[in-house]
Amino acid sequence: MKTILNKLIFGGLFIFLSWKGLDGLIINTFHGNTETFDISQLEQSKIIESRNINIVNGISYKEDFIYYEENQFSPVDIVYPLLSFEQAERLANSEPISVKILVRLNNQNRDCLTSGNCLPVDSASVNGLVKTGLENLKSSDFETLETDLLRLDENAILIELNDKPILWYWNLAMFAGGTIFGFAILKSFFRRANSIEEYWTLVTEKDQS
Repeated sequence: MKTILNKLIFGGLFIFLSWKGLDGLIINTFHGNTETFDISQLEQSKIIESRNINIVNGISYKEDFIYYEENQFSPVDIVYPLLSFEQAERLANSEPISVKILVRLNNQNRDCLTSGNCLPVDSASVNGLVKTGLENLKSSDFETLETDLLRLDENAILIELNDKPILWYWNLAMFAGGTIFGFAILKSFFRRANSIEEYWTLVTEKDQS
């Protein structure tokens, strides 16, 4: 059983590494150059397909944010909504809004949680990579952020602030290495056997005696 568990863990890690490399190659190929958008453009777009973007004229919503910590002494990762002037004005007038942009700021000094200065003073220009798939937020993460007036758009995106594309050859190495080792491990689960006992022996690589 321990052998199977180890195979599942390492197989999953290698597949994740392969996915990271593939996602990086997609960014290198189709989103190598930074695209600049006014935040109002993105708020009006149904789906945002760009991955390497710079957003201008944004206002960080400082009243509420999500933070993640490894322990009570570690730095914290902050996720906060980015609003347009029009949305901020509507929120100030107690009108409901739908947020399209979330920004992630990593490795902040945890003292900011008490001093109240976790968010950048000037968020008028935000640039980074749009995260997708396994790196994106789970729906349960939204519960502490949403209020009666602030809801997240179903196509909201998460931008990791100041994140840059990894060089293509590192992405290629991650994709190739992760794919080869990941499938080599998972392949062991599909060995042919004449009985359950024989299959168990093959999968756990026990010596027959």
